Amino acid sequence: MKANLEKTTVKDISYLINSSCLRANNGISLEKLADMLCSSDRYKVYLENGDSQLVGIVQAKQIAMKILELSRQKSDEEEMLPAISYVMNFYKGGDLAEAPVSVKASSTLKQVLELMQQNSIREIAVVDARSRLVGTLEAKNILAHYLQAKAEAAL
Repeated sequence: MKANLEKTTVKDISYLINSSCLRANNGISLEKLADMLCSSDRYKVYLENGDSQLVGIVQAKQIAMKILELSRQKSDEEEMLPAISYVMNFYKGGDLAEAPVSVKASSTLKQVLELMQQNSIREIAVVDARSRLVGTLEAKNILAHYLQAKAEAAL
């Protein structure tokens, strides 16, 4: 096991890639995205285009913020509920999506961690050569790998 962050690549730790992340077409409604998020333990959905390329990320907090924005604009519940229903069905995932931050299998762990730090994220998308989502890597799993490799090297 490699403990060197400059030499270890994503491919070297591919067993840590989580392929069960939430995925959806970028044209999906916010209501369906909210359903997906509420029925899982995840907090973000990775959006793909028709060619299965990663094109964006929507977090639960973005949907909640959109609803909060509406609730501040409407004075009473009778106005607010139809407005929320409209937004949840009118807006698509791509309308609220953030640009994806991703790495390839050839990226070093140092590069991965630097990108995570620069973008204030704990999970990063791993894509193949055609920008299709392979899965995600979490900072805690990289740290666990590094600590285990360092401990083994000390033996």
